[in-house]
Amino acid sequence: MYSYTFIARRYSFILVLSLVLVLALTACGVNSTSTGSSTTTPTAVPSATATKVATSTSASTTGCPGSTLATQPSAPTITLTTANTQTAVTAKNGATIEVDLPVGHTWQGPDITPQNMLAMQSPSGYTSTKGQFCVWRFVATGVGTVHLSFTGRPICKKGQLCPMYVMAIPFTINVQ
Repeated sequence: MYSYTFIARRYSFILVLSLVLVLALTACGVNSTSTGSSTTTPTAVPSATATKVATSTSASTTGCPGSTLATQPSAPTITLTTANTQTAVTAKNGATIEVDLPVGHTWQGPDITPQNMLAMQSPSGYTSTKGQFCVWRFVATGVGTVHLSFTGRPICKKGQLCPMYVMAIPFTINVQ
């Protein structure tokens, strides 16, 4: 006959194993979104609701929302990177502004406030020809201060553990 301690250990083992399995499965492949941050530095933002991840081959490997590789038609007037999030940038009305964000994150955006200050050029969110950046290009179409922001999340493969973070990348542009 089995002793009480043997049965208790057996049920405890099954309970602990079930708990570990549930925790492992809930951490796999979940991407989430948030409202972003208004600070001037890239920051981690808590997650809120689930969102759809881009499914194109280019987007799933680079994180860029655009599925094309594109060459730049001309050099931009201003190029913004994550290094430009701590200071306001000044641009002239009509200037071409390019935003280069590193591949390796699933990028979403842009959020533009006010919306009539920048006109987005097409294609947008494409992978640079060297494959190092996701590129968005805008033309300044008004005068004043515009806030431009993007969010970056991890690229997660289904069935594998995925880090849970959201990066807020804000830019401030003073158009004259």
